[in-house]
Amino acid sequence: MEPNNYYKPNMYPLFKKKGFLIQKFKDKNFLTNIKKIVKKHFTKSTDFYCKMDTEKFRKIALKCQKEISKSKIQEKFFNSEKKFLKKLCKNDEVWFESVVFLRVVRPMSISKTKEELDFHRETFYNPYQYAGKSINLWFPIMNVNEKNTLRYIPGSHMINDKKILRRRVSMTKKRKKTNLTKRFSAGHKLGFIYHPMKIVKGIDIKKQKKMIIPENHYSVFSSSLVHGNGTNYTKKIRFAMGFGLIRKSLIKKNKPFHHKRFGSKNNKIYTWSPLSKIKVLN
Repeated sequence: MEPNNYYKPNMYPLFKKKGFLIQKFKDKNFLTNIKKIVKKHFTKSTDFYCKMDTEKFRKIALKCQKEISKSKIQEKFFNSEKKFLKKLCKNDEVWFESVVFLRVVRPMSISKTKEELDFHRETFYNPYQYAGKSINLWFPIMNVNEKNTLRYIPGSHMINDKKILRRRVSMTKKRKKTNLTKRFSAGHKLGFIYHPMKIVKGIDIKKQKKMIIPENHYSVFSSSLVHGNGTNYTKKIRFAMGFGLIRKSLIKKNKPFHHKRFGSKNNKIYTWSPLSKIKVLN
């Protein structure tokens, strides 16, 4: 796969214009340990996992996500991409999201289950003003190609949030019973939404494009860029990973977002932290 937006020396204006950049990992070993962890937790055939109950499958994925989280992935990423991140964040201190999300999607043709996240931007689910100013990181681990990669709406990061009409899916009794993601479930902790929103107006979903991210590369994109986790049209389970980063100055005077799915009233867990204070949440 050829990436559709490479890093360039004047990359911040390009990032601002395009809404995303594709970059190659400086540390060639960055993905090695992550792949080992994934293979440790997923030892059976694709057919075996596709026949498995969704929540049971997600519990396996969550265990894998927890182990990856404990490997200090944010710190390793920063050490690998420090020079690039300083330019991207205009020499501001970089804070990272405390939660990392393993994006595991089974083949639709075998599992018959819709497991991808629908089109959204971070402001749909985060009430804080800086939500649309953070940066998302997304990278392939295994089996990612044009038939199952991340999708996005070109130029959507430029659209004012007030112009995007969305509404929450009506949760009828029947829908609640059939909903694959319950609050505080394994799916919820993997990043799936238990009460999702649908875009009604302001975004033309038909204009969606595939974000082409080759192996050993990653994408950084504006959290205001409308994106969705693409349906898996291949015969293999797709593994990818994502988490966020933000310039410290953007949240200096704001209260960091509380991750309710991981914390409690007495033990609040916040999204953004400097590397020295990141807690493993999942």
